[in-house]
Amino acid sequence: MNIGVLKKHRFIAILRHVNHSDIKEVARALYDGGVRIIEVTFDPSNQETVYNVTKSINIIRGLYGENIHIGAGTVLTMEFAEAAYRAGAEFMVSPCTDQKIIAYAKGHDMLSMPGAYTPTEIMNAYNMGADVVKIFPVLPENIGYLKTIISPLSHIPFVPTGGINPATIQDFFNTGAIAVAAGASLVNSNIIQNRDFKIITENVRKHLDRIKEK
Repeated sequence: MNIGVLKKHRFIAILRHVNHSDIKEVARALYDGGVRIIEVTFDPSNQETVYNVTKSINIIRGLYGENIHIGAGTVLTMEFAEAAYRAGAEFMVSPCTDQKIIAYAKGHDMLSMPGAYTPTEIMNAYNMGADVVKIFPVLPENIGYLKTIISPLSHIPFVPTGGINPATIQDFFNTGAIAVAAGASLVNSNIIQNRDFKIITENVRKHLDRIKEK
């Protein structure tokens, strides 16, 4: 996946703590709502996370093939990075910056999106080869901070995460973001437990409708 795909779709759906046994229904609900980029995150506290993430990526790819772009999130170790590549992930996202993981992604034709927060961290991540910088954490009450630090770094493509929902999404785009990523405002454990996947589709449409207004 290249940066043009992010600029085209402008939205990443994050799947966090979703078991592979539920991934088919969740992915279908996201796709029906209009999602075309999905990030499946590793859970470093779960010993089965490599299996769960790779299985989930394979299931989604089996459903939609090249019609959807799939990546891995919370890529904290080389084990995670290698597993993501083997599973067919097109991009890797991390909450922090690790030069080895950036280099691995670039060397395997994957889009690299490491996390950073301060101007120095953002610049360092970009200079290390990041295609896009994930600015994390930025909550709605910190949008002013985001606007301030991005002003002198406007050449660096970035995606904010944290607190993205239909009420805040336009404010985040006003900072100059090329895309945004949301998770909790789309999918949660209650929806999955109740098997009410139509809510996920509705949640997606609420987000994308606000993006279309931009």
